[in-house]
Formats: sequence, C-alpha cells, structure tokens
Amino acid sequence: MSDDDQSVLKAWIAFLPVSAGLFMVLLDVSVLNVALPRIAEDFGAKMSDLQWIMNAYTLTMVVLLVLAGRIGDMVRRDRFFILGMVIFVLGSFLCAQSWNTQSMIAFRTLQAIGGTILSGNVLAIAAELFPPGRRGEVMGLNAILTASSFTLGPIIGGWLTTHLSWHWVFYINIPIGIVAIAAAWFTLPPLGGREKVPIDWVGAVLLSIGLGALTLGIIEGQNWGWWDEKTLSCFIIALPYLLAFSLWELRTPYPMLDLSLFKIRNFSVGVVATAILFFGVSASLFVFPYFLQGLKFLSAEEAGYWLVAIPIMNTFVAPVAGRLSDRMNPKYLMSLGPLFFAIGLINITSIDVDIKYWDFFAKIAPMGIGMGMLMSPSFNVILSSVPLEKVGMANGTVRSVNTLGQAMGIAVGGVLLTTRMSDWIPGYANQIPDPGTMKILIEYAKYNPAPLVEMVEGFVDSMHFVFSTMIVFPILTSLIIALFLHGDEHVRRARAARKGVVA
Repeated sequence: MSDDDQSVLKAWIAFLPVSAGLFMVLLDVSVLNVALPRIAEDFGAKMSDLQWIMNAYTLTMVVLLVLAGRIGDMVRRDRFFILGMVIFVLGSFLCAQSWNTQSMIAFRTLQAIGGTILSGNVLAIAAELFPPGRRGEVMGLNAILTASSFTLGPIIGGWLTTHLSWHWVFYINIPIGIVAIAAAWFTLPPLGGREKVPIDWVGAVLLSIGLGALTLGIIEGQNWGWWDEKTLSCFIIALPYLLAFSLWELRTPYPMLDLSLFKIRNFSVGVVATAILFFGVSASLFVFPYFLQGLKFLSAEEAGYWLVAIPIMNTFVAPVAGRLSDRMNPKYLMSLGPLFFAIGLINITSIDVDIKYWDFFAKIAPMGIGMGMLMSPSFNVILSSVPLEKVGMANGTVRSVNTLGQAMGIAVGGVLLTTRMSDWIPGYANQIPDPGTMKILIEYAKYNPAPLVEMVEGFVDSMHFVFSTMIVFPILTSLIIALFLHGDEHVRRARAARKGVVA
C-alpha cells in the first residue's frame, strides 16, 4: 500500500466518528417527529408547544451555524467537534428527563448548540482530512447520511416509541455519542486553528438577530398569518440587522463571514444551487407524511418504509458521483441531478390513494438519484474552491443557508397546499388529513360522506399542485449550474493536488 493510500485510509478511520456525530444530528429531527404525539399526551401539550420543541432546534441551528464554523477555523477543530458531541449527548439525556414542555424546549436548545458545532464543522473536517482530488467519496458519504436520515428517522422513531417509550428517541443518542466521542478523541489528528484572530462578536450578534428574526417569521408565518403584525415585525427586524451585518463585515479586519468568499464563482454557484434545491425538496417532501399516514392510514414507521427509495438510490449514486466529481467536469453531474429530481416530481403529480408500494417506489426513485448526483459533487466543489483556513466559515455558511432554505420550503409548501385546499373546503384552509381528522370524517361519513370525499379529493389535488409548482426549482438549479459553474477549474485543481503540485 502506497503512502498516499495509507494516509487516505487513516483519514477514513478518523472520519468515521465524525460521520456518526453528523448522523445523530440529522436523524434527531425526523426521529422526534414521530414521538411528538406521545410527548403531547404525557405533558398535556398544545400544538404550539410541540411546534416550539421543533422550532427551538431549527432556530438555534440557523443562528449559530456560521459562528460555529468560524470558531472551528480559530481553535483546534477536532477538540471543538468533540465538545459539540459532548453537549449534544448531554442535551439528549436531559431531553429524555424532561418533566414538561418548557424544560424540553430549553434542553432542545442545548442539544441544538451541540448539533450546531457538529454540523458546522463536519465538511470542514473532511476538507482538512482529505486532500483535494480525494474528497469526492467522503462528500458522497455526507450525501448518503443526509438523505438516509429523512426516511430512517420515522422507522427508528416509530419502533422506539411503539415498543419502548418516547424517551428512547433521545436515549439512543447516548451510547452512539459516547462511542463516537471516544473514537474521535483517539483518531482525529489536530485540525483547525489556522487563523489566530479575535472572534467577531459584533458580527455574531447582528447575524444572530437578523437570521433569528427572519427564520422565526418564516417558521411561524403560516400559524400567525403572513400579514399578521408579529410576522411582519420579524421581517422588519431582520432586514436592518442583516444589512448592518453586511456593512460591518465589509469594514471589520476580522470578519466572522468573509463576504469576499462570494466573489469565488464556484462557491457562490454551489451555495445558491444547493439552497434552491433544498427549498424545492423540502416544499415537496413535507407533504408525504400527510398523504401516507392521513390518507393511506400507514403508521409513521410504515411511512418510512414507503420512502426508502430515496435513500437507497442516493446510497448507490452519491459515492460514485462524488468520486467522479474529482475526475471529470462536475458541472455535468450537478446540472443533470436536479433534472432527475424534476422527473420524480413529474411522476408523483399523478399518484392517488390507491397507489401500490412498488409503483410508488419507482416514481420517487429518480428523486434519490437526482439528490445523489447533485449533493456530493456540490459540497466537494464548494469546499475545494475556498482557502483551507476558511473552510469552517464556508461550512457554516453552506449549512446555515441550506437550513434556511429548508425552512422556507416547508413554509411555502404549506401555503401552496392550504391555499389550494381552501378552494375545496372554504374556510378550512388549515385542515389537513392527519389520522385523527380522517377517523372522525370516516365515522361522520356514515351519515354524510361529502366532507370525507372533499377532504380526500381536495388534498390529493392540492398535493399535485404543490408538486407541479415545485418542478421549476430543480430546473432553475440545473440552469444556474450549467451556465455559471466553472467545473473545469475544479478538475484542474484536483488533478494538480493528486500530482502534488499547487494549482
């Protein structure tokens, strides 16, 4: 085995506990979704309480991701990452011990702080462990973990909640986390600490307030109403703070987010393209649980099995796409991937409640292929385009923008769905086919079937409308990549790195 192969093998061994930490964070959201009804039952929680158990996590992540990545550039990133895992495991244990919704929201915030440190540094660790030209495969693993968490969460969460209790959706993180912490301590070499400069606390505060207000308005806008004074206040607050942050970052000598990164074409194109696709993916896929559990009466665990086509296809495609992105112009893979996702959206614009498992599997499979073809090459191109001393900053920025894109996608998808539903059921725009609602309508249908028929037909039509509308976003992603990405520049840098010369 050559010295180069040995160093790559050591890098893979070191990255395994890092990938375990990432998977915990990604899995946590979808696992908890399944347990929320049981938590509500135990705590006597209202819907708004349950929403804040989820929203506290998302808000914390968006607000702190850029800061977490930047700190990783300044301190030993390996130790900082381990600290994040310790905080996440502690937060998980405390969440399992929660005695009411207020305590769980507080502990979820703590858990999110640990998760932010993990998520904000994973790609940066990969960029430091693996040299340019050898990062494609590890970006493929990152894409697999991201896609798999979406469908494995309901399966794992459903089993734990059904056979044990909701506490175990948090307890499961503890043994995994302890093993990952021990492995990371012994396998991760010294990383990060490449920029010994002061932390830009002014920028951190301005960005936190701006992104926090913007994300809160996006998350709660549908509940409060998009023209409600609370929603508008969030957006009005966000704008001047984000503007002030931009102006401050341009003048401070040690910015938290170096805006000159956006002058790097491949970085900007990659960030914009992935954010647009994340927006379209989230707006589309959030509808599936209501269809599978509300109309087809599947359990959350069974619904997870119905969606496995996406991570299965992604698992096959992402590593290959990642590896190829270092050997051929990644523009071709990255621009073709969103078109596969668009094909998947076109396929599901015709599904109805009678669809069978394998037919559904075949229709959504192109979505997994498309995500695999885009995500691993994209992250590879983005991180390879920035200086190594700023990979944490870049990592945090990418994660923050993508998380914000997901939140916006869910919000817009919800607006499209409920607006269309109001055409079928006037005055009941927020009524959706959850299992409880459908059981009531089925009983009522013994006397009057009209409301049940309207709910089923209205939701299916509204779901098709969401899918049809979202087709434009993967196509837009493909066009942006095809027109603006300098893929040959990435390949040239990767080849030069494999030969041991500076590109």
